[in-house]
Amino acid sequence: MSSELQSNYSTQLPVNAFKQGLKGDQPLWGLWLGLPDSSCAEILAGAGFDWLLIDGEHAPFELDSTMRHLQAMAPYPVSAIVRPEEGALRY
Repeated sequence: MSSELQSNYSTQLPVNAFKQGLKGDQPLWGLWLGLPDSSCAEILAGAGFDWLLIDGEHAPFELDSTMRHLQAMAPYPVSAIVRPEEGALRY
């Protein structure tokens, strides 16, 4: 890959607002989501929080409900963090 093409590609990647915020000196405000109803995620995503964490370890989340939460949060300027149930994949 040429350096010019590589340079253009890297400038098109989205900025991770959560990581950038951690580098700053202002606090980041957020909540842990424990209800598997995606309407809760959408309401909280529009409430002005910096981040929302989907807690799959301590709440009844499955892969599909986690995906619905992420889809509900996508249109809003909030950083989504997912805490999975465990590190191993189950099939």
